[in-house]
Amino acid sequence: MRVPLEWLREYVAFEDTPQGLAGRLTFGGIEVEAIEPVGSDFAGLIVGEVRTVERHPNADRLTVCRVFNGTDEVQVVCGAPNVRAGGRYPFAPEGATLPNGMKIKAAKLRGVESHGMLCAEDELGLSEDHAGLMDLPADAVAGTPLVQVLGGPDTVLDLEITPNRPDCLSILGVAREVAALYRLPLRPPPCEVREAGEPVGASAAVDVLDADLCPRYTARVIRGLRIGPSPRWMQNRLSRAGIRPINNAVDVTNYVMLEMGQPLHAFDHALLKDAHVIVRRAAEGEAMHTLDDQQRTLSASMLVIANPDRAVTVAGVMGGAGSEVRDTTSTILLEGACFQPAGVRATSKALGLVTESSYRYARGVDPDLADRASRRAAALLADLGGGTVAPGVLDRYPAPATPRTLSCRVSAIRRTLGIETDADTVAGVLRALDLGVAARDADTLDVTVPTHRGDLRIEVDLIEEFARLHGLDKIPAKTPAARVVDGADDRGDRKSVV
Repeated sequence: MRVPLEWLREYVAFEDTPQGLAGRLTFGGIEVEAIEPVGSDFAGLIVGEVRTVERHPNADRLTVCRVFNGTDEVQVVCGAPNVRAGGRYPFAPEGATLPNGMKIKAAKLRGVESHGMLCAEDELGLSEDHAGLMDLPADAVAGTPLVQVLGGPDTVLDLEITPNRPDCLSILGVAREVAALYRLPLRPPPCEVREAGEPVGASAAVDVLDADLCPRYTARVIRGLRIGPSPRWMQNRLSRAGIRPINNAVDVTNYVMLEMGQPLHAFDHALLKDAHVIVRRAAEGEAMHTLDDQQRTLSASMLVIANPDRAVTVAGVMGGAGSEVRDTTSTILLEGACFQPAGVRATSKALGLVTESSYRYARGVDPDLADRASRRAAALLADLGGGTVAPGVLDRYPAPATPRTLSCRVSAIRRTLGIETDADTVAGVLRALDLGVAARDADTLDVTVPTHRGDLRIEVDLIEEFARLHGLDKIPAKTPAARVVDGADDRGDRKSVV
């Protein structure tokens, strides 16, 4: 999992180098596989406004552009297919140096002079995308230093998250660990949403027919959206985390998935027949066209999200063609759900489809997260897309998850780890992990485990948590003790060695 540090610092204000943080995380049980610098200070690069675009006289795939740099117009030969008059793009004038070290000089391309370069994302070190020029906001002023629009350099940590820690498959989950390691407060994102208009029940309905495969399903409706590009800060964070930006509606669902760990799906409300969502098993041999432009044949063991007449999504894995958000979409139905991990794993494997959503669902998503993440996404959609959130939520949650309570004995920690500690120290470490702690007596603590920590089930799990947060380097190495017992019969042991 890729974690941009600028994004991480929004939720926990740690002060350490990337290398120092990587060491703390790795020693705390989250392995850092790579530390990757991204972005740049973009020295010498500015916003360029393309004033005119004409065909190159000697090359079919090149154009000749007049680019305004804030003071003058210069001629630039460009090979990008998406260049257009009025567009704002990153511009490297003569004498500038790109982040990859390439110095820009005046040149003749097929007999036409070019004085600078309009840039794609890969040429700026932001991604591997070379499909076209990087679009900048329409209100970006020509001549503005590019760093003021795109932000400065960042560092991305590439983490290896073990299967038992699905709660760390999000920026916020990693921030919770960092807050515990550094004993800092966690600052979760706001999830308050303003609602207006007709209630959600007036324009949508949800029926869950197979609750064993779908413990929770929530739906919200957002009306009056304007579909367009998401803001540059969101695009930057998505790109640095490894996801390609698409539009504000899709980007918000991906952003919240990366931020909070809850996969979400946005349907075009107008393309859902009767706005009726049915969560059911697929019919044996049922066919569905998925968003990767493939025709899939489903089996009766697979869960789908359907209309009354057809399946529209392979639940937890991939959406179907025909109900996705489009440029003309104005109302969406926002899905936030929890699917049974084993079912998603089996479906993903059978269809040969592994997505960011299926990766998380297959490891286990906290059912209590669905509504909170849905509220966060709805608030962002209203803010970034100008939409109005319908009052209420359709929430099908027949068997709510409840926190479990475990006992943790200080004497068991001393005996297991071979260290001296006390109840106050143990309680402080466990509270740093967002666990509830109350003293039962001088030796025993009652620990309330929140639903997002499904890996904590017995006392020794709490002892392990204490060990990694207290510091594995503080656990003394002791020589194993042995003693000779007079008259002991060890003939069986000697035979086994021979």
